[in-house]
Amino acid sequence: MALKLFRRLGVQSKVLSMVLLASLLSLLLTGIVSYAIGSRVLTKAAMNQLVVLRNSRAEAIKGYFELLSNHVMTMSEGFLAIEGIRDFKASYPKLTNSKLNTEQKQKLTNYYNDEFIPKLRKNIEGNPVAATYFPQTPEDLYLTYHYTVNNPFPADRQKLDDPGDGSEYSQFHKKYHPKLRRMSELFNLRDVFLVDIDTTTVLYTVSKEVDTGTNLKTGPFSDSALAKTFEEVRRSRDPHFIYISDIEHYKASFGEPAFFVGTTVFDGDRFVGALIYQINPESIDMVMTDDHRWVQQGLGETGESYLVANDLKFRSSPREFLENPKNYFQLLRRQGTPQDRIDWIKRTGSPVLIQAVRTEAARRALNDQTGEVEYVDYRGKEAIASYQPIRLGNLQWGLVAKIDKDEALRGVRRLRDTLLLLAAILIPLLTMMSLALARTFIRPIQRLMKATKSIAAGDSTVQVNVESDDEYGELTRSFNAMASTLQQREESIRAQLKENDRLLLNILPARTAERLKRGESSITEQFPSVTVLYADLEGFQSVSADLDPEKAIEVLNEMIGAFDDAAERYGVEKLRSTGSNYLAVCGLSLPRIDDEKRTAELALAMLQVVERLSAKHALNLSLDIGIHTGALAAGVVGSSKFYYDVWGETITIARAIHSSAKQNVIQVTEPLVRALDGLYTFIPLAAIEVKGEGRIPIWELHRLEAPIAIASTTVVP
Repeated sequence: MALKLFRRLGVQSKVLSMVLLASLLSLLLTGIVSYAIGSRVLTKAAMNQLVVLRNSRAEAIKGYFELLSNHVMTMSEGFLAIEGIRDFKASYPKLTNSKLNTEQKQKLTNYYNDEFIPKLRKNIEGNPVAATYFPQTPEDLYLTYHYTVNNPFPADRQKLDDPGDGSEYSQFHKKYHPKLRRMSELFNLRDVFLVDIDTTTVLYTVSKEVDTGTNLKTGPFSDSALAKTFEEVRRSRDPHFIYISDIEHYKASFGEPAFFVGTTVFDGDRFVGALIYQINPESIDMVMTDDHRWVQQGLGETGESYLVANDLKFRSSPREFLENPKNYFQLLRRQGTPQDRIDWIKRTGSPVLIQAVRTEAARRALNDQTGEVEYVDYRGKEAIASYQPIRLGNLQWGLVAKIDKDEALRGVRRLRDTLLLLAAILIPLLTMMSLALARTFIRPIQRLMKATKSIAAGDSTVQVNVESDDEYGELTRSFNAMASTLQQREESIRAQLKENDRLLLNILPARTAERLKRGESSITEQFPSVTVLYADLEGFQSVSADLDPEKAIEVLNEMIGAFDDAAERYGVEKLRSTGSNYLAVCGLSLPRIDDEKRTAELALAMLQVVERLSAKHALNLSLDIGIHTGALAAGVVGSSKFYYDVWGETITIARAIHSSAKQNVIQVTEPLVRALDGLYTFIPLAAIEVKGEGRIPIWELHRLEAPIAIASTTVVP
């Protein structure tokens, strides 16, 4: 059609058209060549600048860690570390007989419940409980109370030299603490630890947080980077050994990010302990940003350098966060970052360990590669980057230096804009008017095409405005009617699917439900290690006979509901409750490393529920509970009418050992005693004959502080 129109033009119009076309093609070709050459030149210059910056930051961060390593090694050979460990180790056991009175114990409990746990909850995922972090030994209790809880300087606890308790430990503390505190301040350390190599006890800390006096082998922080650093130092037995941990949310510091540098301490030829520094990641930020001097480094408005680890998360803070937090959080929202993760970054005051950096430069650096690349960065913007791996002792991180491509090519972009402006001026006014007229005709079709793409993408709520009564208007009304019909059908289908999912999750674990929805017909699973709780509510049958049926079912529902709430709180799955029986499993849908402890805590909570509701309703009820750890099998039984069932010797044993002649008793087997030894009191009972399993030894479980009839506990060898 264009050829026909061209043939109808006069010669003058044809010549003008060809001249215009030739001029536009020349301008376009010149612009493309100029833009390509300029882009290559500026990109190469930016790459070279980033390589220089990358190398300088790599040397700076290596120098920082080398300084830390040299300093901790030097300090480990001085009298503060050697004599400090010697004196604190000698005085620490003498705190065993230093008992806290009732008021002091209550103040200690209040600190964990009202201050420590609320602050910790802000910085970590999950729902921590005070019992997990409460001191476990008399010495730990004593030090935590006098140096942490009752510290007269709550905003800066390291100011306390002597709590005035008169202990030999405090006399040594008064001697060493001012010097160690001064050293910590000079080198911007978060904390300094002296740890006994024999007892694995933290004998001393500068900051006086809740890790003071804790045992790094069995205490509440035994899974922390501090404990791992100590374990690596302990295993090395090398006077020149240095270990640097990765950054983690250290729970003793209220979950704030931290990393640790540790070395051995020798008293002559005798290995006596470990000297460990705790450092905040802000120190790394100061090195990586040269004290926030991005412009002076030649990084302009958008350039930066950062560190990333194998989990593809930041180990130093990005520039946008440090320079303009408001824009940073707006950027995260635009990228679709979940709000809970944004809130987490705000609470902790750092994106370190939280924000992911799944970029090409980061992946290559972590794959031990060095080079340059153009890619889309963690903000979703095109960038030019230089990357390399960073090895810091046992750590391997990736270092990325980058700048927005838009900023790097700003000069060539100005050239492009000038050429485009020139091209726009050369376009005849008549052509623009013709184009505007054509757009008037095609605009309704474009709106319909855009709306059709929206429907194809799943948005059936789209509607197109009707602006005329011609054929376009009729087509638009028909389209809107079709979209409304599709929306109604989608809403009906979504509601039905949501209801189906809800009903399915009421009878099946989430993972099993997903397999069933995928069409699997035979679903069975083997679980090598789970903990099973079987409980029987004694006295309910006889008591319910004296109650109205409505009252009896009300009491039972209230009790089972309380059991269910406790099970959900401790991460234990309820399988079923039939009458007065209750069956629950920990570690089934979600594997747990502490399933035995969670189940024991649930059992103790269930006894409290029975005691409370018995008093509330004036009933004589008691609960017999059996707990066993082992393997079991589970699966979906039935086809059209199915249910979820579990079986195996673990269920059999838990059910067989629950019965007791006493009221409100928790009876457990040997695997529970082994797993929870030291956390609870266990009283040995007579073995029980279990069909198919023989005689099974059992124990009665109590909390450590609960009064018991036997003076000593039994530990299974």
